Amino acid sequence: MSHADRLRPRTARECLHAARPGEPALRYRVETTSLPWCAGLKTLLFPLLLVVASGSAFPADVRLPDFGSSADVLLTPDLERRYGEQMLREMRAANLIMDDPQVRDYVEALGYRLVAQSERPDRRFTFFVVRDESLNAFAMPGGYIGTHAGLVTVAEAESELAGVLSHEVAHVSQRHLARAFESASKAQLPIALAMLGAIVAAQAAGRSSGDLAQAAVVSGSALIQQQFINFTRSNEIEADRVGIQTLGRADFDVDAMANFFGRMHRINRGNGEQVPEFLRTHPVDTARIAEAKERAKMIRAEPSAGRSTADVDLPMPLTVPRPLIAAAPAGSGLPAGGVESIPPFQIFRERVRVLASGNMSETVQDYRRDLAAEPRGGGPWTRARNYGLGLALARAGRADEAVTILSGLHATVPGSIPVELALAEAESLAGRHAVAVERLTRLDSARPGERAITQALASVLLAQSRESDARVAAARLKPVIEKLDADASLIETYARASQLAGDDIRAGEAYAELTLLNGRPDDAMGQLRTLLARSD
Repeated sequence: MSHADRLRPRTARECLHAARPGEPALRYRVETTSLPWCAGLKTLLFPLLLVVASGSAFPADVRLPDFGSSADVLLTPDLERRYGEQMLREMRAANLIMDDPQVRDYVEALGYRLVAQSERPDRRFTFFVVRDESLNAFAMPGGYIGTHAGLVTVAEAESELAGVLSHEVAHVSQRHLARAFESASKAQLPIALAMLGAIVAAQAAGRSSGDLAQAAVVSGSALIQQQFINFTRSNEIEADRVGIQTLGRADFDVDAMANFFGRMHRINRGNGEQVPEFLRTHPVDTARIAEAKERAKMIRAEPSAGRSTADVDLPMPLTVPRPLIAAAPAGSGLPAGGVESIPPFQIFRERVRVLASGNMSETVQDYRRDLAAEPRGGGPWTRARNYGLGLALARAGRADEAVTILSGLHATVPGSIPVELALAEAESLAGRHAVAVERLTRLDSARPGERAITQALASVLLAQSRESDARVAAARLKPVIEKLDADASLIETYARASQLAGDDIRAGEAYAELTLLNGRPDDAMGQLRTLLARSD
């Protein structure tokens, strides 16, 4: 077994609790994502675990260098990827990942547009949206970058969201997590030893030893937290600098990062003590905003030095997906006009807003108020909000109203595939099954292999629970799944299709893979062993 395998945690929780070198850096980074299963992890006794682990954390044959950075020895890229992958699985098990194909396609396409212009265009990244209405974004080990739904819906332009993503990409490209790992391993052992000495002295003092020991632990924990804060602030400044350069190379508005920081700063001042999570994990002050503006000014004065995305060998198993906003190809028989009247970011933002909602009836009311407040005639945002209203109505059990809204929108923007997909979903929910199937079959023929279209068609086919439809759905899904990397929502739809079609082996295999993606590898192994025991 390799050293990396010995360090690899079975779950993200074990990653946070195991007494292993560098673990505090991971613990700190994951806690700052505000994940529900991390809420109770802070403990005053944690630094003492480092003392217990310090003599046996590394095998005797591993020697760390005494000079330069040992970050790559402590946390190798392979180990980073394993940690990040397991964290993502834990989040999916908690239903925190927005596994929607249109959302995923958009955020991946936007993210890789930035990666192509970053310091590490050769590195693999995974971009995803978290089903949480708080304002936050974060980078996890291994290039996993999450954006909370709340932050998406607060962004007023694509460049602002790109600014947040480029900042997180910079955290990864500059190896900030590995460097934090290294910094923690160097700084915390002396502090923990000093705490241990204070506790021993307190125990010898007699009656008040309990209070003195607790004071020693609290003060030591405060020192460790300060080490993290200092290190993180320096990371934040560097990520701003590198991120703004990436924005400029990718032809985004370089002022967007400072503009977004400024809005977050104003939100913070207006909320009193309710500090947005983004500001807790990414401290912003006027000096940082001013520096971002000055750097943007310098970049605007420089000639563009962006790379052609076509010239970058992106480390993806497939071509980076394109958002389903582009006009239909020539000769497809589909109308091509009107697409640009709803910009891709606006469609994405409203879809995320609806999918993150915990109360769809309230979301419908919010959309009604927003639309009533807009000037007559509207514009792109009006059309985008009508799209969101249609989605919300369909999910609130008011499918007939959704069909009316989305049919009118489709007549205005006939080339928008997301609008057609939403209309087909509403038609199916309203009992117009044949119309929905015909619409989606036509789209699937015009854009074969598109993840969102294929899944939408399969879902509508499965709605009638007919074996013949299930076989068609499974046949359409299989080639798309084979060329994609760990798409949980597609795999779940394929599993249901195979089961309804009577193909128990393929269904069992798909359910096992879905179980693995949901962070339960032991259960997945059991399911596969059960399949292997079959005579067929």
